[in-house]
Amino acid sequence: MSLKTPLALSLALLLGTAPAVTEAASGRGAPTSSARKSKKKAPPAQREPHPESPSSSDEEASKATSDAPVQAQTQEPAPAPKPPPPLPSAWAGRTVVLAAPVDPSAFESAAQLETDLRGELGAQTDILLVEPAALFPAPPPASLAQGDALFNEGKDLYDNLDPEAAAKKFTEAAAFYQRHAVVTTPERLARVYIFLGASRLLNGNSTGAQEAFTRALLAAPTVYPESALFGQDVHDAFAAAKQDLYRKPRGTLALDSVPSGAQVTLHGERLGTTPLKDLELVPGPHQVVLTLPGYLPFGAFQEVAPSQRGELRPRLEPTPDLAAVQALAAEVSTSKSLGSDKLPPGVAQIAEKLGARYVVLARVEQKGQGRVQASLHAWDVQQKNRLRGVVLNPADARERQRAVSQVHDFLTGKLAPDTSFPLALPAVVKKPWFWAAVGGVAVATTAGILLATQPNKPLGIRIGNPGAGW
Repeated sequence: MSLKTPLALSLALLLGTAPAVTEAASGRGAPTSSARKSKKKAPPAQREPHPESPSSSDEEASKATSDAPVQAQTQEPAPAPKPPPPLPSAWAGRTVVLAAPVDPSAFESAAQLETDLRGELGAQTDILLVEPAALFPAPPPASLAQGDALFNEGKDLYDNLDPEAAAKKFTEAAAFYQRHAVVTTPERLARVYIFLGASRLLNGNSTGAQEAFTRALLAAPTVYPESALFGQDVHDAFAAAKQDLYRKPRGTLALDSVPSGAQVTLHGERLGTTPLKDLELVPGPHQVVLTLPGYLPFGAFQEVAPSQRGELRPRLEPTPDLAAVQALAAEVSTSKSLGSDKLPPGVAQIAEKLGARYVVLARVEQKGQGRVQASLHAWDVQQKNRLRGVVLNPADARERQRAVSQVHDFLTGKLAPDTSFPLALPAVVKKPWFWAAVGGVAVATTAGILLATQPNKPLGIRIGNPGAGW
């Protein structure tokens, strides 16, 4: 074929070849030359009889059909079976979604955008997200052996009628348990405070005893002094502390986290995930634990004042492994390699650490007047393809959905929705065997089409090889 073949013939060759190649793509690999030779037109299922010598069986069948009475169909046709659910695209692979703030002021916006993107892309049936829960488990819980030893020492002193020394040990044990709010059970802490209140009461400190009993009620309202261990004076003081506590006006506590979506546990009871609106609570310290896969658990005893509104919004610390991945993402987001056509080394390392084929990175920066801007980048680590930055405002749901749609099309081998070419075509031309199958002018034509559909490329479809003079 001459290099001066008209444009129409080049496009016809490309589009005419794509269906055949797409059919070959349904197999495990590129079709071999022997396979292409063997693809001939299949012979008919039965040989037609010669017109001059019809078989007797054909004549009898024809006569039986003509003599049979015609019956009207009175039954309604059976409903068409429901189509099976869509299967994941063959082009889909394991995908990791990360967001990197350009500066510390954009950290919270980046964390929220990462959560939103992971939720919206994870809702797609043909995208397989990498879950950090399985890859980055939380470290083993801290040991409470030291607190238990302090409690046992205090209990021995209390049994030996040394309430002052026992109160010191119980106070130390309570402080230790409070420092380990993540793993301390409410019942364990409440028991320590009951013994502390009993020791103070035995030592003549009724005010201190009421304070300790109130702390026990806040830790675990269902725990009471055991009749076999404590006298009636302890039970009376405990009941008085309970009445005084529930007569006080309640306060409210709002809970959130960065990133959001952490599981909230209040005094050992699960309440939901952050953010949680105002919780009505009795005044005093309340044990709050937040857990999120890939992050270290957070625990604290948050004080709630009577008739006051409190807030707790901690920044969760990633596990060491996740922190290393986030550091790589931050390095890529600020490096010159972000705009390169070559695969950045940091992206390859992220994919290797997480076992992912695709890496989606949101670069988030804080603009003037509190405005946030982000750009989405995506890489196919295996094929060395990339999607250049798609600019969006993270707070605009419509812009975010448009960007997610473009990322989805990249991950599943499609072009962006605004292209004028069929969506099935890009999935074909991205396959390595396609170039060998079409060859020649079609290769140059397809390269021109792909070039024109890439963001940040010169506008217009540039078809052909300028060096060849066409």
